Amino acid sequence: MKLFITKIWNWWDIAILKWCCVFYGMIAGAYFHEIVTQYVWLFLVAAILLTIRPAIAYWKTD
Repeated sequence: MKLFITKIWNWWDIAILKWCCVFYGMIAGAYFHEIVTQYVWLFLVAAILLTIRPAIAYWKTD
């Protein structure tokens, strides 16, 4: 059994996956709101840093 497989996703599968991630994030944010509000700038910086690599990979032309 391969852990990582190559698959071509349909647009609705990606949309459902994104909405699931949003809902899980909302649940986690509601549950851990005291921790998140204390370190909101740290989470924002982490989100921005994690966004840089996929953005570069997306717009990079070979």
